[in-house]
Amino acid sequence: MAHSPRKIPAIAWEAAAKITVNLVLLAFGLGAIAKLVPYQLTQLQKLHALEAEVAQLEARVQELQRELERDRRPQARQRIAQEEANLIAANQRRIIWVQPKNPKQEPD
Repeated sequence: MAHSPRKIPAIAWEAAAKITVNLVLLAFGLGAIAKLVPYQLTQLQKLHALEAEVAQLEARVQELQRELERDRRPQARQRIAQEEANLIAANQRRIIWVQPKNPKQEPD
């Protein structure tokens, strides 16, 4: 299968055109990747910040759920009243510790 002398330059031009088109496509692809990589990195940083915030909020929700469960118990009614309104039961006495203004000095 010998090629005629006129067909060899045509095949060479076709191969050169294919290579050129592929190189142009490669250049555009690399340019697009170069623009996407920094964008992806910033999005990953935002994602990590949001995940940390979600973890904090989940911990807060769990704490509030534990507190809610604790406060729903029937025994908690009196304790909540004491905490919120600073009330004491009838059988209890309030003790307030006060330091004297002029402490007594012991003789040496």
